[in-house]
Amino acid sequence: MSSSRLNLELNPSASVSIQDHEQPPSFLVEAPMRGATFSSVKVSAGNLPGAHAFLCSVLIDGEKDAQIGEQAAAELRQIGLFARADEMPQAVTYRFPLRDPEAWDKLLSRPGMDCTRGRPAHLDAPYLPAEWQDQALRYELHHHGSVWAPVRVANGAEFDGCGYDVCDETRQPEMSLDTETTRTHFEREGFAILENLLPTEHVEELDRYFQALAEQGFLSSDEVRGARRHFAHNHPVANFWHAQLNERVSQLAGRRTKPSYSFVSLYIAGGDLCWHTDRPPCEYTITLLLDYAPLAADGRSSWALKVKGRDGTIHTLHQRVGEALIFRGRELTHGRDVLPDGHRSASLLFHFVNEEYDGEIA
Repeated sequence: MSSSRLNLELNPSASVSIQDHEQPPSFLVEAPMRGATFSSVKVSAGNLPGAHAFLCSVLIDGEKDAQIGEQAAAELRQIGLFARADEMPQAVTYRFPLRDPEAWDKLLSRPGMDCTRGRPAHLDAPYLPAEWQDQALRYELHHHGSVWAPVRVANGAEFDGCGYDVCDETRQPEMSLDTETTRTHFEREGFAILENLLPTEHVEELDRYFQALAEQGFLSSDEVRGARRHFAHNHPVANFWHAQLNERVSQLAGRRTKPSYSFVSLYIAGGDLCWHTDRPPCEYTITLLLDYAPLAADGRSSWALKVKGRDGTIHTLHQRVGEALIFRGRELTHGRDVLPDGHRSASLLFHFVNEEYDGEIA
């Protein structure tokens, strides 16, 4: 195929599948578009004739030197299959915290640390993201052992000398992961603030990672009901943490629960969240604030999550970055006002259901 004269290159992150149950066949083209969104477009002779003719010539007729005309080039660029070199999406990788080898060896000798040399059994596939599986990761306990956080042990000059704190207490079956005050508040009100949900380093990296994915076009976007956000449904990195939070939710709910789905939501100015109650897969929701800008003087987000309490009181909740809120989304009506101009907000949501739930899960 020839595209050099048009200064276009094939997007290596794009995929094309042939819909051969149709005649003539159509094509599903999925591709990240840098600075835009993840594009998923059905290409047929009716909607994108130039792109369709080109794909037929290459994928159906097997032409190796198919020429790309100007109309086809414009359409192929529109759906992200081809792009100029300066527009090409760049791969984004998760940056794991580095640990000093000497300090790590000392850490292993502390009580409860004997499992951190390898992967904890409950974090084996399918919970580990595919892109992490070939990395030499180690794990630290966080918040009484409720979460195992991945790190890399540095090699010499890699280590920048930063100190770190980890929890050396492995969770026991009878151990409460939240205070009595938090548990009582959740039981009485249906919502509660959760401190120390994930390690600070990983909260910061989750924000950087998902923002970078959005910038490179690997996240979807929508404006449904004015939402105005980039999002990811059940992203593997989000699901890694999701699976580990179930015990904490079960304790707060006072019954066994299970994860349903996770959701990354990066709101931009003008977005809102209309008052609503959630769908059945969202019996319990944890919303973790990854980032907000600009923060108020007290370090909190000025874009409040508003929750209508059981007594009809409207609770206006302003989170700090790294602070999480759990609430009963199907019971309590909740929403947000319009995000002001010049503001942005990034949240990671984890949804849970009762263990016996057998309905829609996504």
